[in-house]
Amino acid sequence: MEMLTLKAEPREAMGTASSRRLRREGKVPCVLYGHNQEVFELSVAADALNALLAAGHHVIALDVNGKPERAMVKAVQANTWDTETLHVDFVRVGLHETVHVSVEVTSHGTPKAVLAGGILEQPLHALEIECDAAAIPDDIRVEIGHLEASEMIHVRDIPPIEGVAFVTDPNAVVFIVHERRGAEEEEEAPVEGEAQAEPEVIGRSAKADDEASSQEDA
Repeated sequence: MEMLTLKAEPREAMGTASSRRLRREGKVPCVLYGHNQEVFELSVAADALNALLAAGHHVIALDVNGKPERAMVKAVQANTWDTETLHVDFVRVGLHETVHVSVEVTSHGTPKAVLAGGILEQPLHALEIECDAAAIPDDIRVEIGHLEASEMIHVRDIPPIEGVAFVTDPNAVVFIVHERRGAEEEEEAPVEGEAQAEPEVIGRSAKADDEASSQEDA
């Protein structure tokens, strides 16, 4: 993925009030650290940052006072509803430094079982990986068209990617196809208006049955 540049401005004031003011101005407070170098308290434009995060960019050129800093998104703090980015941590990375990142998992194809009414579930939407900072994949694409009902794909089943090591548990399930449910229940469901057999009353004595018959004859 091409490395993008994100312009950052030094923060002149710290604290909650300052952070709120920045957000009202359409900016997001952030910090840049790492490699035993100076820590910078910064702010970036919210729209540019959100576009970068939505596109899945991991390593960027953070422009600080005209000086590009190769950095990676380390942590993102959002509000309770995940509708606003409140703060971002950036960490410096070298060109060929090994990094640990989370990469989105995408699917390709449609299982026949799904076309027949089955349900595809994806319990795992991202994988933790380790690789060269310059070789982070845009996403991890998995072929699922061959899946039959009740079959699944584990992390260990994903074809290896050169230079990438999967850190996520190899036994974790990424995709699973559930069988179509409800067909048998629909067949057994009573037809509207159809007479229903009187349910058996457990524990009803023969004497009670005789008394009921006598009352009906009367």
